[in-house]
Amino acid sequence: MKRRILLASFISLLSCSTDDSNLPIIAACDTTNPIEDLTWLRAQTEVIKNDQSDIAQYFFIEIAEYQNQTVFIANNCCPICGTVVPIYNCEGEQIGFLGSDILMDELSDTRIIFSRDDFSCQAN
Repeated sequence: MKRRILLASFISLLSCSTDDSNLPIIAACDTTNPIEDLTWLRAQTEVIKNDQSDIAQYFFIEIAEYQNQTVFIANNCCPICGTVVPIYNCEGEQIGFLGSDILMDELSDTRIIFSRDDFSCQAN
């Protein structure tokens, strides 16, 4: 159990390309496909994509606007995880945490851009 909590925390702090063709490719950060073109983001998607744990199905990446800049949210809907949700800028620098540094109502145009094929969250 301790291993799963640590893994969940690690994934949420790192966290995202997708095989899910139902999700649109969204141009951002001076690229037409940030998931493929931003090395740091592609690496994070691979962590989630290749995770074999029981909780990996709950992790996803969102894109949003925050203070006139594009941000990426390494989010999850894990019912048993006590995780923090980091937010990154286009360069892959963590700019804060959802709920403490950045409030949900400060984000706009939030959309899921990466999830696994076995994604188990209810999309908004």
